[in-house]
Amino acid sequence: MMKKRCLLMTSITFLLYASNVNGQAVSAEMYTDYMKFFGALRMETLSGSGAEHKTMMALQDSAALLTDEAPPVGYDIKTLPPGKKILADETIYAQRKHSVFIMGKLKRADTATGRVDFDLTGTAFAIAPDGICVTNYHVLQDIIRKDTTKENRDSIYFIATVDKALYRIEKILAYSQNNDIAVFQVNTNGTKFRPLPLGVPAQVGATVYCISHPLSYFYYFSKGIVARNVRVDGQQAAAGYNPLGSPPIRMEITADYAVGSSGGPILDKYGNLVGIVSSTAAVPANQRDAGNNTTFHQQMVVKDTAPVKALTNLLKKQ
Repeated sequence: MMKKRCLLMTSITFLLYASNVNGQAVSAEMYTDYMKFFGALRMETLSGSGAEHKTMMALQDSAALLTDEAPPVGYDIKTLPPGKKILADETIYAQRKHSVFIMGKLKRADTATGRVDFDLTGTAFAIAPDGICVTNYHVLQDIIRKDTTKENRDSIYFIATVDKALYRIEKILAYSQNNDIAVFQVNTNGTKFRPLPLGVPAQVGATVYCISHPLSYFYYFSKGIVARNVRVDGQQAAAGYNPLGSPPIRMEITADYAVGSSGGPILDKYGNLVGIVSSTAAVPANQRDAGNNTTFHQQMVVKDTAPVKALTNLLKKQ
């Protein structure tokens, strides 16, 4: 049986990029130095004056009031209609990367050293200009399904943009455990986000693209096709299964992603959202040698995404 793997990022290793290719000078904008990128993030703007405790409590309270698969209450989420113009691959990335965010959580200061640390946990994207965003249920599961047996030192959940801006996650609005989706809102401080237009379900064979943050490879752009559209059973729902929820549906694709990509958008050739990264499942094969010893090797990786239909169902925008 294939084992589903969620794609949370637990640690990061920064990579340095060359300043020239084949002896030719290149612009700093084209080749991003992510050591400098993260060094430029003003983490101190997220904390201080007791903000950590208040923000964490508000986030937990918002999640506690929700019911699995109930649509956002009291919110008129104004999503964009799907685009109809085919875009070049380069244009899709250049335009849509501004809608995609790095997710992280700031930890309370260590009582011994006073140091404040942070973890990067996945990927998210905007669906409305007023800070309404989407990621995976399993990325925010510690908030939605708080584990009271663990010491919780997480104080601020945040997103970081490609332009190095930071925003606090302030409220969980809706979630679907079976389809591994969570909708949340950040405090934009008046900034208008660039939302992704919601597309229509992609057919098998359609070209798709992914923008996400596989471990250490931030804003990674990959391309593939839709391999299958399927309904899966509870055992294959990587984020867990709620028997009272909707049947889990998945769009399996061939575009690459990995740990840290959780919650990343899957786009069609028009730049519309058609899916959300969820999990991977390795397909192994067994071999026996001359001594009748069995070895296992990986033949392929199935990449499961939540189709846009699961999100529009949650938002009641069918």
